[in-house]
Amino acid sequence: MKIRKTIFFLSLALTLVFASFNVYAADQSICHPDANIVFHDNGLVKTCQLKNDYDANNIRCKNGDTVRFYDNGNLESCVLYESVTIGNNKCKEDGLISFFIDGKLKSCMNQDN
Repeated sequence: MKIRKTIFFLSLALTLVFASFNVYAADQSICHPDANIVFHDNGLVKTCQLKNDYDANNIRCKNGDTVRFYDNGNLESCVLYESVTIGNNKCKEDGLISFFIDGKLKSCMNQDN
C-alpha cells in the first residue's frame, strides 16, 4: 500500500513537471489568421506573422512582423515594438532582436545606429 502511494505521488509530480515546460510556449492563436504558420515537429509554432503585439523575455514584439521560436517554445527572434535595454545593450525600436535558446540576448540593432 505504501509503495502504491509513493508511486502515485511520484507520477503526479512528474506529470506536473513535464506539463509546466509548455506553459509559456506560444500557440498559433498569436499568429495572424491569414499568414503562413510554420510548426516544429513537436507541434509548437516555429514562425509566423504576429496578429497582436507579443510579450516575451521581458520585451514586446511588434504585431504584423515575423516572430520565431525555438522548438522548446523560447523566443528566437522578433522585431521590437519599443526600445529596450538588456544588460548594457540598448536595443532599437523597430529593430530585429534575437536570443539564444536559453533566453540570453544574442543580438539586436543598437540604439545608437
